Amino acid sequence: MVALTSASLDETFETLSDEQRRRLLYYLSESSDGTATVEELIELLGGNAQQTEIRLRHVHIPYLRDTAMVDYDDRTETVRYRETPFLERIIECCPDEFTS
Repeated sequence: MVALTSASLDETFETLSDEQRRRLLYYLSESSDGTATVEELIELLGGNAQQTEIRLRHVHIPYLRDTAMVDYDDRTETVRYRETPFLERIIECCPDEFTS
């Protein structure tokens, strides 16, 4: 079992407080290879494509990269999920909260 610090719990819950980040993490964690292109993620989030792309590129991807939940390759514009055991337990426990 992985020991969690108060800071890592706070970071995880802060990350999950945003509906779009929950959807992104769920999508990536459930994909066969844990990766998606920025274009796929824009489509996933829907709404105004231009606004979604700006928010994805300037808010969500940097945030998730900084918290070490994803890696981002600028060259291929690919986001790769980094397995996070605690997050995976939360997703397993409450999948409906990630897909609504």
